[in-house]
Amino acid sequence: MNKLFKDAGLTTAMRNIILLRLLFVMANALGPFAALFFNRHYHLDGSAVALVITLVSAFYLTGNLLGGALASRCSFRSLLLGTSLCSSVFLLLAMVFNTPTTSIAMVLMFMLCAGVITPVFSMLTSLAADDGNRIASFGYLHLASNLGAALLFVIGGYLLGLHSHYLMVFAAGVSIACFLASVFLVLPERQVHTPQARRRILRNMVDIPRIVIVAGAMFFALSVLDAQREYQLPLWLDVIAVDRAASIFAAVGIVNALLVILITQPLIALTSRFSTLANLAAAGIFYGIGFGAYAFFEHTALILTFVFFWTMGEILGITHITALISQKTSLQTQASLFSLIPILLALARMVSVGLGASLNSSAGFTLSWSLYGLLGLLLGGVCWLWGREAKAPQVSSPRRS
Repeated sequence: MNKLFKDAGLTTAMRNIILLRLLFVMANALGPFAALFFNRHYHLDGSAVALVITLVSAFYLTGNLLGGALASRCSFRSLLLGTSLCSSVFLLLAMVFNTPTTSIAMVLMFMLCAGVITPVFSMLTSLAADDGNRIASFGYLHLASNLGAALLFVIGGYLLGLHSHYLMVFAAGVSIACFLASVFLVLPERQVHTPQARRRILRNMVDIPRIVIVAGAMFFALSVLDAQREYQLPLWLDVIAVDRAASIFAAVGIVNALLVILITQPLIALTSRFSTLANLAAAGIFYGIGFGAYAFFEHTALILTFVFFWTMGEILGITHITALISQKTSLQTQASLFSLIPILLALARMVSVGLGASLNSSAGFTLSWSLYGLLGLLLGGVCWLWGREAKAPQVSSPRRS
């Protein structure tokens, strides 16, 4: 693995960032299992679980915004140390308190910390990368997130099957490992800005390059499509394969995770010569092919085969939008923009659910998949035309300040 990173031209600091990202993803062990965890650990009914899950999402997204604000004011190492230490303390308190309300409050604070740290890794990657390996570096960051999530599903699922308490112990233990790794690993640093420099952040936000705004709009539209794998796909599987829906959906998740691990770097190496808008256009086309095919094919093997296409759309979308922000904006502006990405994803899920529910009730699943396929192809064509008009080659990063 170390040889692979060196062959990709990654610095020691970048390799450390990738390792830390993997650890911090695994430390958020409660997030992916939130519904099952709160149901089993606190014996909540369906409505109470729904309320708590809503609060978990709200605290996590609030943490994203807080992390974006703090990342432009505090040192990155301090944020890593502070969030990992607080995460372990909040989980230990959640295990100690007997009152469910108090314990859940501590878990919500843990989720706030998990949200705070998310934008920091994108900014660390922006500092550690240069124009020769920027896209590859963000590709590896996405790879680390998915690898951590895949390991977490295996380990966390096993521990939750034994007892929900073990999942909390695991999360607290990995949070402590995150703290220790943040102490000893070499990381890029930059000077904390003076109050005068901080006041320039608003002006920088106003002066965001047009290509970043256009690419951000395209990324949001792609995220609406991507969210259908969490909403429409399981509902559709429940209709076409009632008895096997859960197992097929689990297989889809496993195939998606394995593909991200296996093809991220070859795909980034193949597409990095093209502009960001060209890659986002390709992402739209891949989503269109992957989701549109489900209007015509219902065989399990073909369902899993077309995961390959929308997984490529996922990789190209998130990798190139983060790399573009790193290239085209100052470090102060990046803190705010990186913290907005999870907000955009959450809003996209909300739009996706509303759109999907309306289409499914009025048109049915087959026509809905056809429309999603056409939408992906249309978005790809529009973005390609924007790219030709803009003729915006990837340029060197602005001077960091």
